[in-house]
Amino acid sequence: MNLVDLVRELERQKRNRLDLIVESTTLKAVPDEGDGIRLEIPEYGEFPLTEWAHGQLADKLEIPRRYYERMRNSGKSELLAENVNAWLGERERRLIRILDGRIRAILSDRYRMMDNYDLIFLALDEFKKKETVEIYRIDLTETMLYLKAVDRTLAESIREGDVVHGGIIIRNSEVGASALRIEPFILRRVCGNGLILQQSLKKIHLGRETLEIGEINWSHETRELEDRAIWAKIRDIIRATFDKQIFQSWVKKLRESTQVKIEKPIEAVENIVGHLNLSEEQKQRLLMHFSEPTKYGLINAVANLAGELKDVEEQVKLEEFAGEMLEGE
Repeated sequence: MNLVDLVRELERQKRNRLDLIVESTTLKAVPDEGDGIRLEIPEYGEFPLTEWAHGQLADKLEIPRRYYERMRNSGKSELLAENVNAWLGERERRLIRILDGRIRAILSDRYRMMDNYDLIFLALDEFKKKETVEIYRIDLTETMLYLKAVDRTLAESIREGDVVHGGIIIRNSEVGASALRIEPFILRRVCGNGLILQQSLKKIHLGRETLEIGEINWSHETRELEDRAIWAKIRDIIRATFDKQIFQSWVKKLRESTQVKIEKPIEAVENIVGHLNLSEEQKQRLLMHFSEPTKYGLINAVANLAGELKDVEEQVKLEEFAGEMLEGE
């Protein structure tokens, strides 16, 4: 996704979203032959759920996921609705996030909403101040936003012709799939693949005072005052992540990894396959990329495999693992 398309989509989502604070006791599950159930919210109507929201509902009501999905997918919608309604009776407030007429999240009423729209523009504002930062990749899924950017001035050669750039990856979820995370990102230019390094801001989406029942429709000024402290911290983290000394420390580790021999390469690959639960095809691709029996070669093999994956969630998972390998002994 390019930046223009992302901004258009986030603006569209902003226009078509609805956030409600509701008492659990007022919610009602209604059988739906096509999707298992819909949730009825007084005064607003009935809404289908996304896959993510179905999972959240099952977890919050402590209905085993396997049993929930079995009822949902085997034509037992009335039984599913009965189970859900039986456990919705606890008196607690929930934040229900709705987009395009579908419930996309069922959260605590103390959930701190870090909206992708605001986060993107804050990040872009910081990038403009440096002028040398370029966006490398943007992905927006049903549950996550991923933004990767690199700084052209943060560039070093690991070996002749093997240049890496320092950058940043920002991850955010509006639906409770992850806390906001801002971490260093290293891009290897020769193959266009990267690894994510473990120095991060992890901010749990909690902390607001209890909100009143009803639709959330804060003014711009109210939101700005409410979030000023956390947005200031995010700015600081973005600036700190594009730090030359931090980048140089990772370059040093990468250079050192070129001297660490892998004595048992097949065993090393088997360990990675088991740890990441890779398929046989992915294992063969990993072996193909592992052409240099060093720690650096193994890290790059994982990063190369990550770059081939179509699923961005799986790609990021492997890039994280490549970063963990660099830090490990």
